[in-house]
Amino acid sequence: MKFDFPIDKIELDFDLEGQSSIQLKINERPVSGNIIPGHLLKRHNIITIDFTKVDPKDTSAFARLKTFKVNDGNFLDKLKTLDYNVNKTKHPDAVSKIQNNLYFGYIGSMDVVIEQNTNLLQRAAWIIANETFENVKWPTRNENHRIKNFKNVYDDYKFMFTGCRPPRIKEIESVIDNLQLGPLIAPLHKKDDKSKLEAWINGSERVQIKNLSQLQYHTISNGTTDSLFSFLMRNKVIQMPKKMFHHNRQILQGKDCEVIDIEVGNIKHGSPVLLELPSPWYSDEYLQSIIKEAKEKNCYIAVDLSWLPASMNNIEMDALDVDEIFLGMNKCWPVHSLRPAVRWSKNRINDSQTFETEVSIYPKVPINVLYRLIKDFNFDYAYNEYIKDHQTICNKFNLKPTSVLWFTTHEDVKHNSKTSEPFFYLDDFVCVINLLQYKNKFFW
Repeated sequence: MKFDFPIDKIELDFDLEGQSSIQLKINERPVSGNIIPGHLLKRHNIITIDFTKVDPKDTSAFARLKTFKVNDGNFLDKLKTLDYNVNKTKHPDAVSKIQNNLYFGYIGSMDVVIEQNTNLLQRAAWIIANETFENVKWPTRNENHRIKNFKNVYDDYKFMFTGCRPPRIKEIESVIDNLQLGPLIAPLHKKDDKSKLEAWINGSERVQIKNLSQLQYHTISNGTTDSLFSFLMRNKVIQMPKKMFHHNRQILQGKDCEVIDIEVGNIKHGSPVLLELPSPWYSDEYLQSIIKEAKEKNCYIAVDLSWLPASMNNIEMDALDVDEIFLGMNKCWPVHSLRPAVRWSKNRINDSQTFETEVSIYPKVPINVLYRLIKDFNFDYAYNEYIKDHQTICNKFNLKPTSVLWFTTHEDVKHNSKTSEPFFYLDDFVCVINLLQYKNKFFW
């Protein structure tokens, strides 16, 4: 019996009738009571159930197995078909092996072979899932409000390091928690605040976006998805990397749009290009070379910079090399429920985002919260907060960094092509945010 998760405990419970008894052993070691604790388990284990009774002929003395739980998950049915070894010295007329079916009548024994996942990374995943279970889970396509049971803990465990939710940075959360709503509903001073944001970005020690101020059109959006959606809906042909935010290709399903997998040296002249910089799938150098070639081939270029505050490398780019830039902080700061984001562009884009910005009906609270936060927290804050621990965790779990701080690779982690999300490739990676959040709380 194989379990793809680490085992904390195994619980067996019996109904005993008459003068009968059960003795449990784990790997030939007697167990007191009906619970086998996880620390007694190896990767490969044998649970032995010994049944005996005072009188072998006493049919009123028997036992029924009513509970077989692993980490509180019910796996009782898996034991029904296992062989039961009859003690022939006590029952000479009986067959030596019978199907147990959870009933113990003959004196004898049954072996239950248990294999568990002992991978260190998976051990961490189970501990986090079990010890920090959240009754309200976001984001998810399923019901957000949950109870703690084996299924929900197992689901969290299985996808513990898939995708990405920003870290809970207490200092930032504290500022947000103490904000008053009143000042947050006022419109921005558009020109001044545009300059403030640009100066804040270029105050980074790792990132430099030259000529950002030369992109004179600056609009407010609800996350970068608003800007992405606008770009996707405006074009009939789009060139973009095969692997990027799954929203982009998913939203184009059923639409009259040709999507081309972009590659250096094979860029279609004059066709719009959409990129992420940085990207955990591609090197910064590779993406910059795409921008260079696309510009030479007179392509309209849009760049999503959502991962930029979590860039592992120094990045320098010229805003005048592209036509649109999108930036939000909800992949790096705990503002994902507010989703403040902005777009810069060379030319006016005639879409609802521009309209809402021009007539000041954009969501004001999120963007004002962002402007409040940039007073206290610099562009590199998340990176500086976690980079040392990131290196420690990579060493502990044998992880390799990517171009984005949150994502690492591991030799045992592979893309699952059978997912219901056909363009979701973040399962290529081990997202380390939860490992960072709980460093020093558990065994790492």
